Amino acid sequence: MSSPRIAVVGAGIVGASMAYHLALRGARVTLVDVAEPGSGVTARAFSWINIAHTDPHAYQDLRQAAIGDWHRLEAELDGAVTVNWTGALSWDEDLGETERLVAHHAAAGYDVRLVTGSEISDLEPGLIAPPRIAAHAPGEGSVDPVVATRALCAAAREAGAVLRFGERVAGLMEAGGRVTGLALEDGEIAADIVVMAAGVGSTDLVRGVGLDLPLRASPATLVRMRTAGRLVRGIVCSPGFEIRQAGDTLMLSAAGYIDETPENGPMAIGRRVMEAVRSGVRGAQDIALIDAVPGWRPMPRDGAPLVGFMPGIGGLYLAVMHAGIILAPVIGRLAAAEILDGRSEDALQPCRPERFDL
Repeated sequence: MSSPRIAVVGAGIVGASMAYHLALRGARVTLVDVAEPGSGVTARAFSWINIAHTDPHAYQDLRQAAIGDWHRLEAELDGAVTVNWTGALSWDEDLGETERLVAHHAAAGYDVRLVTGSEISDLEPGLIAPPRIAAHAPGEGSVDPVVATRALCAAAREAGAVLRFGERVAGLMEAGGRVTGLALEDGEIAADIVVMAAGVGSTDLVRGVGLDLPLRASPATLVRMRTAGRLVRGIVCSPGFEIRQAGDTLMLSAAGYIDETPENGPMAIGRRVMEAVRSGVRGAQDIALIDAVPGWRPMPRDGAPLVGFMPGIGGLYLAVMHAGIILAPVIGRLAAAEILDGRSEDALQPCRPERFDL
């Protein structure tokens, strides 16, 4: 039997991971995006590979497995992807909430523990007012999402995938209750299976075949600041700011999004973040705001990823999620096995589209 023809829509980190893992398994893969790989919401991600600062949820085991898959990916791609395994220090305004989360994740076997004042100062000596207790997850880290996405695309190409960037997908082709490929603005791509990994753009594309995804856009702001040197050693998530060094003179922060007005727009949020960092971190008085840009992340209605074949129509596989940076390697591996081996992966059961009335 010949290898299936699989068209992957979206060259963010999830689509790139899908293309890589499918091509590695011998599928005939075409990856399509209107823009360059990693240039959409992927480029505007804080990219914290984490578990410890999240509430318990249905796909907790999958998220924990993702840590190991990032290590696997580093080894497979032979240095093309490097995760900064700096560890993460986090605490809530309500320290009782921090204790609750640490107890839950530690009981589930995750490497996280409570640290006290002196230990906190050893981990992050730059904090001006460290909390009484905090959660320390030494195995967490961060990655440059654009570098990782482009490395996955290059590896997919090396494995035989065809990459088609700068081409807009106008819709899905359908015949006999089954998706048969992609309609482009100028041409078509025939496929046995279409993998939809276009983030918030997935909604309009599947609507053309009568499907309504339970998906909304969840905006966040990525703030970039210039520093004179490294002010923090790892990822620091406090009630006032969430920061990490992305280089010797570049600090990133994840922040919320309000609107586009001068008083509440991304740059205003960036200035407020900068002032919070100046108040909370030694040596931060001279930091300068570079920019602050919003990213529109896909958020399924219940927060869990949408991964699996769509019910009611053949040949359409979804791979859409909010935690795309964290989950991309594990989703790529497991979804490739489902698509090519025809088996259902238990770890993906909390992510099935069937949980909604579609």
